[in-house]
Amino acid sequence: MNTYLKSFSLRGLFDLYRMNYRDIPQSVSREIMRMEEGEERIVALFGKPVVDCDVLEIGPGQRSPFRYYFSARNRYLGIDIEPNRDAGLLANLIDDLRHRGTARAVKTLGRRALGLDRKYDKEMCRQLGIAKAGGNILCMDAAQMTFEGESMDVIVSTSVFEHLPAPGSVIAEIARGLRPGGVAQIITHLYTSDSGIHDTRIFAGDRASIPLWSHLRPAHSHKVRSNSYLNEIRLAEYRREFDTLWPGAQHLLFGETPENRQALAALRATGELSGFSDEELLSDVLYTIWRK
Repeated sequence: MNTYLKSFSLRGLFDLYRMNYRDIPQSVSREIMRMEEGEERIVALFGKPVVDCDVLEIGPGQRSPFRYYFSARNRYLGIDIEPNRDAGLLANLIDDLRHRGTARAVKTLGRRALGLDRKYDKEMCRQLGIAKAGGNILCMDAAQMTFEGESMDVIVSTSVFEHLPAPGSVIAEIARGLRPGGVAQIITHLYTSDSGIHDTRIFAGDRASIPLWSHLRPAHSHKVRSNSYLNEIRLAEYRREFDTLWPGAQHLLFGETPENRQALAALRATGELSGFSDEELLSDVLYTIWRK
């Protein structure tokens, strides 16, 4: 491993710890609160509680709070392009090295070695009052799902669509997979937001060397370290895709802060970021919900 890659991997692990594991009870509590708020919006459209339903999550990743939250009351299924992360450590490490690189493998090893995943699992189960996360996770391409049509009551996905090369194909598949009256809830992290480049230092609050919106400013773009593939799709295009395939879809934007609005005004005064709207720069996530 070269020196740069080693330092990046270890720094990435440290940032991961600061973001999600420094105060696990508080982190879990925040995640449960966000899921409860999301479920309230789903129920408002669905017309009944999300209980005894077929729930599909697209892209649960290495640890999905939705899996804990929904599997206790429903038939939960997750699909991901990665293999089942419930597999043993050796299998996960080999797969990371083969498909996602040394940095990812180091993070996987670090989390397991420090017992972070185990602590998160224990705390999530404690706060939700369950014995363990249920359901299954299958390796599957969301753009080519093998399920029969109209087989799911609820489909959710969080921070996945920005990594998809063709989100429209997945939006169409979700429409095919939902039963009439079923609800889809998609949370998309916008590339044009300050944190849209997915540099772990930003999420961890380490802003000393990364000015706001660095990835969109040519003079600063060399300072960022993206840690995953991003499709760079902008807000207007997402809205067009959703509205075309999901008539009547509702869109909400979250994440704007007074500090970022003030900073953006200062940058606009110098002529920077003129090709982007305030809305797409100041919003972190696009929340889309639709009833079939």
